[in-house]
Amino acid sequence: MAEVRPRPDERRPTRTSALPNLFVIGASKSGSSALHTYLSAHPDIAMSREKEPCFFVDRSELAEAWPIMARQPCSHDLDAYLALWPDGADKRYRGEGSVYYSQAPHKSGVPERIARMCPDARIIYTVREPVWRAIGHYWQRFKEFQEPLPLDRAVRENALYRDTSDYALQLAAYRDHFDPARIHVIVAEDLRTRRRETLADLIAWLGLPPHLFRDDEITDRHVSPPDSRRQRFPLVARLRDSGLWARTRRHLPERAVGLLREGATVRFDKAEVDDSAARDWLSGYLRPRRAAFEEMIGRRIPEWD
Repeated sequence: MAEVRPRPDERRPTRTSALPNLFVIGASKSGSSALHTYLSAHPDIAMSREKEPCFFVDRSELAEAWPIMARQPCSHDLDAYLALWPDGADKRYRGEGSVYYSQAPHKSGVPERIARMCPDARIIYTVREPVWRAIGHYWQRFKEFQEPLPLDRAVRENALYRDTSDYALQLAAYRDHFDPARIHVIVAEDLRTRRRETLADLIAWLGLPPHLFRDDEITDRHVSPPDSRRQRFPLVARLRDSGLWARTRRHLPERAVGLLREGATVRFDKAEVDDSAARDWLSGYLRPRRAAFEEMIGRRIPEWD
């Protein structure tokens, strides 16, 4: 394994109490955004104001994958990153959740960087049935104009989708740097159907006293819509990701931004797209990787059958 060198901005703070010590590392489209919201309701946990700061992602890789976030100071400036927890000093845990943290090898060296700066951190890994996760990941990137290929070609030709659903691969990368006792796996299907029990198990694993979440604190969050969108005109994605648009957008009302978005894109129903070939191919590819993951965590996941 190639040496992962620290970035110049990875200087260690003089006050270690300011460091985050809880990381929700993904996987993408597996409920990590909802979990971020649920955890923020706990009185002993401060979750970051920016849900996905991506601070531990290589800056050049982040600039290529998500240029909008790469320009945000919290993604590369330590002081701006630590400012995401203004009330975190008195909390037992300061947490953040960036799904790019579990996309090896496409986002390289993340576990090493977290372990170097936050060696006592706890890691939460949310996972979902791997085939549907990969397809949901495709639609997320397609909607953001990051994926030009049709679904059946993209899952074969872009290894990002299958590697991110290779949970054994991602978990092994963290086990190389963290004791397995510091890593907690949450199955998204459990979080959806047994929400209170799943959160209670998590809170107990964190060593915190039980917390009775109010119903409004743990409602469904970030449900993917049935439709998607594509560019109406060429260069829409390049303009959207540009620094010029970032500066202009700050001065526009949300209604105007929404009208521009609707005018620049075409919406369509994802159900109109035949995904059977993609599902069949992913099922065959990911079946042994799912088995390896279940062996790693010592649990069969029948919901995925």
